[in-house]
Amino acid sequence: MIYYNMTKMSINQTPPKTIFITSFQGLISRVLASGFLAKLREGSGLRIILLVPDFKKDYFESVFGGQPGVMVEGLGRERLPRRAFLFHKLTFVLLDTKTMRLTRRSFRGYRHFYQFLLVQIVASVLGRWRFVRNLFRSINYYFSGPPVFADYFEKYSPLLVFSTDVKDLLDSQLIIEAKKRKIYSIGMVRSWDYLTGKGLVRVRPDKLVVHNELLKKQAERYADMKPEDIFVSGIPHYDPYINEKRLNRDDFFKKIGADSGKRLIFYAPWGDKFADTDWQFLEILSQAIRRGELPSALQILVRLPPGDTVAGLEKFESDPVFIFDSPGVGFGKRHRKANEMNYQDLFHLADSLYHSTVVVTPPSTIAIDAAVFDKPVVLMAFDGFRDRGYYQGVRHYYNFDHIRNLVASGGQKLAKDKSEFIAAINQYLADPGLDQAGRARLVFQQCGQVDGLASARLANYLLFFC
Repeated sequence: MIYYNMTKMSINQTPPKTIFITSFQGLISRVLASGFLAKLREGSGLRIILLVPDFKKDYFESVFGGQPGVMVEGLGRERLPRRAFLFHKLTFVLLDTKTMRLTRRSFRGYRHFYQFLLVQIVASVLGRWRFVRNLFRSINYYFSGPPVFADYFEKYSPLLVFSTDVKDLLDSQLIIEAKKRKIYSIGMVRSWDYLTGKGLVRVRPDKLVVHNELLKKQAERYADMKPEDIFVSGIPHYDPYINEKRLNRDDFFKKIGADSGKRLIFYAPWGDKFADTDWQFLEILSQAIRRGELPSALQILVRLPPGDTVAGLEKFESDPVFIFDSPGVGFGKRHRKANEMNYQDLFHLADSLYHSTVVVTPPSTIAIDAAVFDKPVVLMAFDGFRDRGYYQGVRHYYNFDHIRNLVASGGQKLAKDKSEFIAAINQYLADPGLDQAGRARLVFQQCGQVDGLASARLANYLLFFC
């Protein structure tokens, strides 16, 4: 085989083997940068086409475009037919899980009870049947509308499509078009809550990659995938947690402007999407330190969510107890949801957790990240200054399917009010080794193999089909 020139190819040259890889969601680029893309390129001779949002094309070219055999193409959702958005909305109606029932009933669901009741009846009566789910997928396939990626397929003639976010609107359309062209597709479940809390998988790829055995079982049940078509890779973006050396304590504390002589509490906010009470939790922590309910030699690193805003924190910016960290690469005036969490952000998160004594968080993946570093976690399971009720407050989140698995591990302390919150922090400050066995269970359950080789496993799996 004669390999290619990136700009021209003579008629006598053989086109290179080409793979499409999507990165339409802001957390995917950290997977690409954690070793996966390098392993995929290593000695394979592949041409890799990264399909990204059009407004992020320059960013991806600056990060990945200089690598041999890697090209970047940008496109936007405005190219999608309207029916794609309709089918996407219907996926939230056809999935009947505990998480979906609670979400529909909560303040983030339907405004009127009769709407909730109608949708829930549809979900529980129709969504429970596999043949109904597959009928919906068939209708989606045959009435998917005009092709969106036709020019890219014709330009590059890929032999494989890798969808890194199998439920994304553009990813779903890409898999449909690949199927119609008889091109093999591999999808990935990017998050622990996707199969039970983000609607039905409306387009099944030929193969599906998941992080752990728990997700594999969920993929069989809710995505109707055959077990032999599911590959368990581990979590690729955790590889740097194992393979990279952490900054020493003095350098890290200097980097964030903290006092290395004081212990650090890592605080992960709820974010405005889920609650508007983060300022109340910071006030509780501030008052507890001032009143001597918590040790005075503490600093609190507030890591803002890379994809969400957090209102009401202005008053704490001048308080020396708090250090604010705002990860993510922004794109002009776009909402933080459009941010990219790059490799430097991932590395900094690892250092932040590694050098923290206690981690305070909502029931988010931060609890899993912290467990990888064996850091004690306090889960905020109350509404701050006043109880807002089960569905209007945060308590219902703890009955979500994936969160119940988290709590069942026993690797954290669940704080249901202010007194339990302060007591739990003090217990872990006094003995960070508490609940260590539970954290080990959580890592085993949620991460699969944490050996620094997940990126290599994923790359090798894709290469098998090339």
